[in-house]
Amino acid sequence: MASTPKKDDGCGWYTWIVMMILFNGFIWLITMLPSMESIAYPDEKPTTCSVELAGFEGLHPAASPGATSPAFDLVVRVNNGHTFCLRHGGGDVVVSYAGVPLARGRTPSFVLGDKDVLALPVKATSAGVGIPGDLFRLMTDERRWGVAQLQVEFGLAWESFVCDVELDGRPRVSECYKPTSVG
Repeated sequence: MASTPKKDDGCGWYTWIVMMILFNGFIWLITMLPSMESIAYPDEKPTTCSVELAGFEGLHPAASPGATSPAFDLVVRVNNGHTFCLRHGGGDVVVSYAGVPLARGRTPSFVLGDKDVLALPVKATSAGVGIPGDLFRLMTDERRWGVAQLQVEFGLAWESFVCDVELDGRPRVSECYKPTSVG
């Protein structure tokens, strides 16, 4: 007995088109809706930080007589935007100029309640004496032009922050940002 070919009634194509419309609609819905976490916690905000340069000393060339180590008095302000407590066991702070580290310090340990703000004093010092000659000349020129900036890097809980603080400008408070990495 010879088999007869089945007649295609075209129903398979319609089913496929309807399924693709539903699938694409589902994908569009998922990408356009806010995350479930933001729906569950509408008051949740990220942790933000700022750094104030309260004072500094020792910004002299290394070869000058009476040169002292660079030292910076900083105030790190932490704003816990989370709806949960933030615990930090202390961490390193690096103050640099034009990519050259000048001083190091540590943030103290703390526990910060939800939606709370805290100011942390940080003293960053150096074991070296003075600033290398080329870097000091660059700093002197940039200070004269009013564009000298220190870069303050530190880790807080599980995040890293970087602040660009005006060396001689007003105000000497800078909002921090989270560094991005490539590669």
